[in-house]
Amino acid sequence: MENNHYTKNFKVMSSYCDSINRLSPFMMQTLFEELADANATQLGIDQPTLMQRDSAFWVVRRIKFEFKSVVKDHDDVILKTWPSGPEMLRCFRSYQILKPNMEPAVNSLAEWVILDKETRRLRKTDSVQYPDIEFLPEKACEPSFKRFKDNFTEEDFVYEKVIRACDIDISHHTNNTKYCMMVLDSFSIKELESMTLKELEIHYEAESLEGDRLRVYRKQEDGEWHFAIKRDGKVITYAVIRV
Repeated sequence: MENNHYTKNFKVMSSYCDSINRLSPFMMQTLFEELADANATQLGIDQPTLMQRDSAFWVVRRIKFEFKSVVKDHDDVILKTWPSGPEMLRCFRSYQILKPNMEPAVNSLAEWVILDKETRRLRKTDSVQYPDIEFLPEKACEPSFKRFKDNFTEEDFVYEKVIRACDIDISHHTNNTKYCMMVLDSFSIKELESMTLKELEIHYEAESLEGDRLRVYRKQEDGEWHFAIKRDGKVITYAVIRV
């Protein structure tokens, strides 16, 4: 780790790829979670430490991806992450997938918030022991996110998903990468193979838990694909894909 940067050399494996050997977005998100955990452990703000020391835990509120070039099976890449300094109620974490020449293939930015372990309500960042280090000012993407509204109808409904035990993570709610998978699963293999993603953005509005029955909606607007994942008629996740 240099300053608060954390990097890792990585060879892409076929198990991380889609049906035409491209690194899958939800596997990118899985890799980013692993990077964030490793970096947070070095900084002393990882999930187990926060749970035990501060009775709190991290959740991703929003995340965006900018896809610059395709990453494929057996590619050698460099994975990189770094956190920004804390704001009152949120923190930003940047991620990159770099080619060997250090050109970014993927830039990503996530907005994280801290929830109380008992009440599961939002807490201020200064309520936990955040590290006192020199945070780097640059971010992998602009910290601007889209505005969504629930204008989905039953004509936009695609499929239903029941949350099972293997969807649940250490915070005892559905892991955020599962929503990325739900969004992509709204397409057929043929549709996904024909797409070259340029941008992906996901907003997490509420938790889902084991046994929840979620409904996935999709519609096309202004050349983009918009998504809503609902529980009992209320949106818990929004997403957008630009191709």
